[in-house]
Amino acid sequence: MAHALNQPSTTQTTPHRRRTVRRRVLAMTASLALAGAVLALPSAQAAPKVTVKDVEAAFSQVEAANEQVNQLGEQIEQTQSEIDDISADISRGMATYTAQKDELSGAIVQQQLDAPLGPTANLLSSDDPDQFLAGLGAVRALNNTRADALEQFGRTSKQLTNRRAQLKDRRADLTAASKDAEAQRADVRAKYEAAKAELARLTAAEQASFNQSNTDVEVSTADAKGRAKKALDFALAQIGDPYVYGGTGPNSWDCSGLVMKSWAAAGVSIPRVVGPQIAAGTSVSMSELQPGDIVAYGDMSHDGLYLGNGRVVHAPRPGKSVEITGLSGFTRAARVG
Repeated sequence: MAHALNQPSTTQTTPHRRRTVRRRVLAMTASLALAGAVLALPSAQAAPKVTVKDVEAAFSQVEAANEQVNQLGEQIEQTQSEIDDISADISRGMATYTAQKDELSGAIVQQQLDAPLGPTANLLSSDDPDQFLAGLGAVRALNNTRADALEQFGRTSKQLTNRRAQLKDRRADLTAASKDAEAQRADVRAKYEAAKAELARLTAAEQASFNQSNTDVEVSTADAKGRAKKALDFALAQIGDPYVYGGTGPNSWDCSGLVMKSWAAAGVSIPRVVGPQIAAGTSVSMSELQPGDIVAYGDMSHDGLYLGNGRVVHAPRPGKSVEITGLSGFTRAARVG
């Protein structure tokens, strides 16, 4: 009887078993809480809806980046032009350097042939005072002439050294600018792909409307005068041509490329990029616009030519063509020509 009382009861829970059950309950509670939290969160697959304004902003970023690439391209062309000028100058300097060196070398050799001990030594052996004085004057004149030649030769040599140093510096600048331009071109391509992806998320109807170019608008340049009329006539003749990043014609354009070539057709040279194009003209208020004025966005990412009656001819963006649009978005203006 006493032995039976000392046996553990089969209905009692041991401390180890109680701890195991408690852990399982806590684990299940945590799992249920986590599942509830996950269900409460928005679906990771549900992306926010894209609007037409979102797509417009994406393409605007691409165009701004493209203008930066255009500016770098201008700097690269300028640097290359300077390198060409310096190289030509060095070639001319080398010709002068060689001629001066040959002349000095020949004079020295001839002097040694004529008077191995020098012209002054020959004069000292003369017993005729008049001959001595006359010869001394000739020697002085020869030495002065040779000194001038040596001085000129020294200047030429120094100029060559300086120009070669400049050439080295400009070539280094060109290499750096070219690498920077390539990096920025890659950035443009990446931004463009992102913008196209945003565009693809619009409905088919929204995409069709977004890519519709206003090319059938009747316009007249009768109110434009002189060179402004020639610039506008050129721009209007490009209506329907596609937009291409970096395009400067003759069959594809970006915004500043069209503006530049339009004014070039009128005999006016302006810079390649939007910001410098505006800076090259006389600033005018939007209330005082005249046909032919350059109009631009405030961030200098886009520009076009004012036609009059609230209309602008411009190259808009990839997927569209040179077209007629309104003044919406244009807040800066300049007059050239």
